[in-house]
Amino acid sequence: MIMNQLIAQMVKLGRQWISQQRTAFRPLGHALSDGALATFSNYFDRNLLKNVRMVTVPAIDNPPFLEQLRPVLALASVPVLDFSSMAAITFVDTILLVESAVKDNLDSLLFHELIHVVQYDILGLDKFVELFITGWVNQGFNYAAIPLEMDAYELQYQYESAPDLGFDVQEEVSQRLELVMED
Repeated sequence: MIMNQLIAQMVKLGRQWISQQRTAFRPLGHALSDGALATFSNYFDRNLLKNVRMVTVPAIDNPPFLEQLRPVLALASVPVLDFSSMAAITFVDTILLVESAVKDNLDSLLFHELIHVVQYDILGLDKFVELFITGWVNQGFNYAAIPLEMDAYELQYQYESAPDLGFDVQEEVSQRLELVMED
């Protein structure tokens, strides 16, 4: 019962935080370059790509509500996620990229985050946050095992293994989400 209340609180606060972050960062963002549009148009809907905004930041800040929930999370033996160690994060259609990570394989990192944009597009903010947090809890608080993350990594690897082939990410994500929604 306590875990269900904690999940509900985290979902509510997570939705608010993501919405606030999108509102704050979207005006600072820039559109994908013509090169990125060309690279990714074999995978993603062109209108979706044109709507995305990217912002480069020194680091990703932890959500303030995690600090507020820290005592409760500790009582429930729930590890606190450290967002500051992430290379990127997506807030609906606005992607934050950490400066140091951009120097490495930007195309793969961006491809991964664009998959999250598609997930948000299909699910909406509320359902995305709910599935993300419940996936994290149901997978024993293992971030890498969250189904939405696993799907993004699997599709990223598919892209990396044959970057010239192309495939319909929207269709792939839709099929994968159908399986998640059935569980």
